[in-house]
Amino acid sequence: MNKTKRFLSTLIAGALLASIGFSAIMIDAVRVENLEKEVLNDSFIKAHTSLRVGRELETEAELNAAVAQDIDSLRRSERFSYADVLVEQDAGKRTLVYRVTPRLRLRKIDLIGFEKVKSKKIKTELGLNPGDYVDQALVAEKARSVQAWLREKSYSDAIVSSELIADGTTGDADLLLTIHEGSKLRVKKIRFGGERFLSDSRTERTKRFLKRVTPGVGRSQEPVEFFETRELRKVMNQKEAWGRWFGAYHPEKIDADRAALRAFYLNRGFLDVQVDEPEVLDLGGGALELFYRIHEGQSYRFGTLSFDGATLFEPAELQKQIRLGSGQVASRRAIDTAAASVTRHYGNRGHIHSYVEPVIQTDPATRTADVLFQVKEGPLATLNEIEIRGNEKTRDEVIRRELAVYPGELFHQEKVETSERRLKNLGYFESVTPTYVPATETNAYDLTFNVKEKAMGSFLVGAGVGSVQGLVGFAEISHGNFDMTQWPPIGDGQKVKVRAEVGTDGNDLEVSFVEPWFLDRKLALGVDLYHRSVGYYSSQYDLETLGGRVSLSKPLAPFVRGTLTYSLENFDVSGVSSSAATEIQAEAGVRSKSSVGFTVSRDTRDQVFFPTRGNRTSATAELSGGPLLGDTEIYLFKVRSTHFWPFFNDHVLSVKGEVRVVDSYGSGDVPIFDRLFLGGPNSIRGFAYRDVSPRSADAGSDEPIGGNSSYYGTIEYTVPLWDKIRGAAFYDIGAVNDSSFNFGTGGLNSSYGLGARFDLPMFPLRLDYALPHITDSANEGASPRWNFSLGYTF
Repeated sequence: MNKTKRFLSTLIAGALLASIGFSAIMIDAVRVENLEKEVLNDSFIKAHTSLRVGRELETEAELNAAVAQDIDSLRRSERFSYADVLVEQDAGKRTLVYRVTPRLRLRKIDLIGFEKVKSKKIKTELGLNPGDYVDQALVAEKARSVQAWLREKSYSDAIVSSELIADGTTGDADLLLTIHEGSKLRVKKIRFGGERFLSDSRTERTKRFLKRVTPGVGRSQEPVEFFETRELRKVMNQKEAWGRWFGAYHPEKIDADRAALRAFYLNRGFLDVQVDEPEVLDLGGGALELFYRIHEGQSYRFGTLSFDGATLFEPAELQKQIRLGSGQVASRRAIDTAAASVTRHYGNRGHIHSYVEPVIQTDPATRTADVLFQVKEGPLATLNEIEIRGNEKTRDEVIRRELAVYPGELFHQEKVETSERRLKNLGYFESVTPTYVPATETNAYDLTFNVKEKAMGSFLVGAGVGSVQGLVGFAEISHGNFDMTQWPPIGDGQKVKVRAEVGTDGNDLEVSFVEPWFLDRKLALGVDLYHRSVGYYSSQYDLETLGGRVSLSKPLAPFVRGTLTYSLENFDVSGVSSSAATEIQAEAGVRSKSSVGFTVSRDTRDQVFFPTRGNRTSATAELSGGPLLGDTEIYLFKVRSTHFWPFFNDHVLSVKGEVRVVDSYGSGDVPIFDRLFLGGPNSIRGFAYRDVSPRSADAGSDEPIGGNSSYYGTIEYTVPLWDKIRGAAFYDIGAVNDSSFNFGTGGLNSSYGLGARFDLPMFPLRLDYALPHITDSANEGASPRWNFSLGYTF
C-alpha cells in the first residue's frame, strides 16, 4: 500500500473517531475483513498490530498514531496487497476493522516458451522464489523486468507474460511465465544521409578541415558547417554493436534519437532541420543497419532581437540578460537560455509566474533569424508559508536551516533555486521539487518543497589490491542522516562512519562523526578517532599510530571554507631492522604529537568525483608542540591547487600543483613520520611509493629518509572510452629536498604514461602505467611501473 493510501486511511480513521465525541477511547472489538476472500490466518494480523480489545487510549492523537503504526507494520510485512482501517459504531460499541487483501504464497514457478536463454538466468532476473508472497500486480512487474532484460540482451521483440494460478483452499499460487524471445538483433551500423557531413574517411576529413582553415581557400561564399558522423552517433541512445557485445536493437529509442539528432542541428543554427524515420536494413545473421535521412535546410544567424509585452523593465535592461547579438549563430539552445534568463530576471524581483515565449521568424534568402521575445509579466508576490512535505525521517529543522528563503519576504526565483540545490546537495533525497500555491492573502503564495527521501545507511564489505597497500579487505558501516539523540537514530543530518581495513602490509580502524550544524550554527564539528598500523612505508621499520582529531569548519564566502583542527597522536616506530639506516634507528620508540592547524579552501568544481570544470585550492598551516605540549615541535605549510577545463566530446584537461614545507623549531629534528616524500599512485607515478626522497647518509645505503621541502605538478588529459570508463594521458614532475624552503631542481624527477579510470559504484578504480623521464642520482635506472588503487583522488 502506498503512502497516499496509508495517509488517507489514517485520516479517515481520525475523522470517524473525532465524530464520536468522547474523551477516553475504548476498543470494544477488533475485526479483520478479507476483501478478496483468500485464505487468511488472523493470527498474523494480530502479530503485526498493537490494538487489542479492551485497550483504552487517552486521546484521538494517540489512537491515530497507533493505527498508523499498525498499518505501516502490515505494509512492511509484504504479506498484503492492500491494508487500511476504519472504525464502526453500533449501539455505543466501537469496532476497529482491519481491511486487507492478502497476497498468495508462491508454490512453484513454471517457465515455458523460451529456447535460447537459460532458465536459471531467467529465474535470477525474475527475483522470485517459492515461499515468497505475491499478487498479480507484483508478478506482472517482475515479468516486465524480465522482458526489459531480454530486450537489453538483444532480443528486441521479446514478450513475457505472467499468469498467477491461485489455490483458494490453501492460499498458495503457481506462477506460469511465458517467454517468447523472438530474434536476437544487433545494430551493426548507423549511417546518415544529408548534405553537410564529413566523410568517415580520414583523407576526406583532412581535406575538408584544410579548406576551412587555409586562407584564400573556399572564402568566396559563406562558410559551410560540416559535422562528423561520430558526433551524431555520440548524442544517440542507440549504439552500434562492438564485436559480439553491446549494440542491442532498441526500437523504442527511435523517437528519442530523432529528437536528439534534431536538437544537435537546432543548437548549431539549422532551425528548419527535419529527421526522417530511420530505414532498418537487415544485413543477415541478426545484424541490422539504421539509415537516418536528415534534411538540414539553411544555417541561420541572428537578425533582430526584440521584446513585446515588457512594461516593467526597459528593453535595454532585458537585452543585457539575453547576451545575444546580431550575426551570432542562431542556436536554439541559446534562444531558450536567453528566454529563461529574462524569466529569472523577473522572478528575482518578485514577479512570480512570469514567462517568456520566443517567436522565431526565419528568412532563407538572407539566412537570418529574427527573434521576438513575448513577455507575460506576472504579479509582484510575497511568500506566505513555507512547507516541507515527504520527509518521514529527516526533521523539518534540518531542511529549513538550508533554505535561502523566508516567509514574508518578496518572492525571489534565484533564492528558491539555491534552496532546491542545497537540499539536493545534502544527499538525503532522491528528488526535491518546489511548488507554489496562492495563499488567502492577495499576491501571496505558499511555497512547498516536496522531497522524496532515500536510504542513507550503508554496509560495505569488500577486498582490493593496491600497488602500495597490497591486498586489503575492508568493512564499513556509515549513515549520512544520523541522530545521536533519539531512537531510531535517524533524521538530524549528522554523519557517522566506522571503517576497518586489514591488509598484508597494514591495518586501519577509523571512527568518524560530523555534526554539520554545531550549536545551531552553520558550523561543522568533526570528530575522528583512528588506529593505524603501517608496514608499507619501508622494509626497515613499522609505524603504528593512535590518535584523534577534532575540527570546526565554517563557510567564509561563496565557495570558500575555513577549517580549524586540533589533533593528538601517539606514534610508535617499531620493528627497526638491525641493518637499518642510522637515521631510521634514531627514530625507534614512542613519540607524541599535539597539533593545531588551519586550512582555507576554495572549491568551484562542478562535481566532487570526476569533475570536468572548476578549481579546488587549499592552503594549510599547522603547528605542533611548544605551548601545545607533546614530544614533537614542528611547523608545516602546504598549498595545493587543481584546475579542470572541459573540451569537446567530454574531454577534460586537469592541472594539479602542490608545495609543502616542514621544519622543527625545537631541539629535535623533524620525525620520520612527518618528513616529506613523493612517488606512487598519487604523485609522481613513474616511481615507487615514497621513493622520490633524499637518501640516508650511510655509506652504501639507498634508504629514503624524506625531506623538509617538496613540490610537484601533474598535467592529465582524460577522454571517455565507454560508459563509466575514461582513458588518461599524464605527465608528473616534482622534487623533495633536505632543507626547508629549498625548491631547487637537484632532486627533480618526472614521469609520463597512460591510464584508465573506472567509475564503478562504491569501487572506483584507477589504473596507470608510468615511465620515468627525468631522474635524480638516487633513481637512476628506475623501471616503468603499474599503479593501481581503489578510491578517488583529490
